[in-house]
Amino acid sequence: MKGRKVLVTGGAGFLGSHLVERLSERNEVTVLDDLSTGSLRNLESARETVRLKKASILQPKVLATAMEGREVVYHLAARTSAAESVAKPQEYWRTNVEGTVNLLRTAADAGVRRVVFTSSAAVYGNTEASPKVESMRPAPASPYATTKMVGEFACEEISQLTGIETVVARVFNAYGPRQDPSSAYAGVIAKFTASLAADRPIEIHGDGEQTRDFLYVADLADAYERAGEKSVAGQVFNLGAGTGTSVNEVARQLSEITGKPIRATRAPVREGDVRHSRADIEKAREKLGFTPRTSLRDGLERTFSYWRTTPRRPRTP
Repeated sequence: MKGRKVLVTGGAGFLGSHLVERLSERNEVTVLDDLSTGSLRNLESARETVRLKKASILQPKVLATAMEGREVVYHLAARTSAAESVAKPQEYWRTNVEGTVNLLRTAADAGVRRVVFTSSAAVYGNTEASPKVESMRPAPASPYATTKMVGEFACEEISQLTGIETVVARVFNAYGPRQDPSSAYAGVIAKFTASLAADRPIEIHGDGEQTRDFLYVADLADAYERAGEKSVAGQVFNLGAGTGTSVNEVARQLSEITGKPIRATRAPVREGDVRHSRADIEKAREKLGFTPRTSLRDGLERTFSYWRTTPRRPRTP
């Protein structure tokens, strides 16, 4: 993508900042973020070229202003913790559903060509079939997953009503530098690498044999960019590495990387968590030309190195 006018909601967050960093090299990028979970530090490398509007997707007037002249909108602003959503379902509905509908309508009114909506592998729920294929019936197992499923439906409906193009990205377990391990939204790799860098034990929920499809964040940013420019309007894509890896295997590889035995404590299984998750990414390969390029080992090494050297390492619980 080159020479486009782009808006990224949630662009100061972990995923958003990596996407902004990639797009800002060749495009005019505006970020809209209320900084409730994102941070200006995440945009340090791109702040000279990026415009930032501190606001929520629930503020229609500010959102409308941010949309003016934009060609592509990447919608990443959301609440994203399955466990937290069990305790706060109404807050998740307001941000993830009402906020998304508000954004789609505003984008259509502003003449935006395409919205790329960030959904989640969580929409597949605990179905035993593996890998997960886009044609599978959604079976959300948490309020968070339900809000993402409804967001997908909103994309389809508003696209049909207004003509705006929408593309849905079902993101699996993205990881990498800048993912805040102290956040309720953080993934297991962020928590593990930050703990090990600080010489603290890691915490494993359940037996550790639950599997996830871990995708390095730079590869995800590549896939997002492709979703914004390829001829794929109206389609849904799994964005993962296509490989299921257990939490215990992540710990084992980190032990090899650090050259130390892993000290671990055990915690109960988290409510709303899915047992096994792996993406079928053949559609993304075929339609987007997307191929994950970073191995789990390389991604773990880069993430651990980040937490070992960063001067602003947050404390983990």
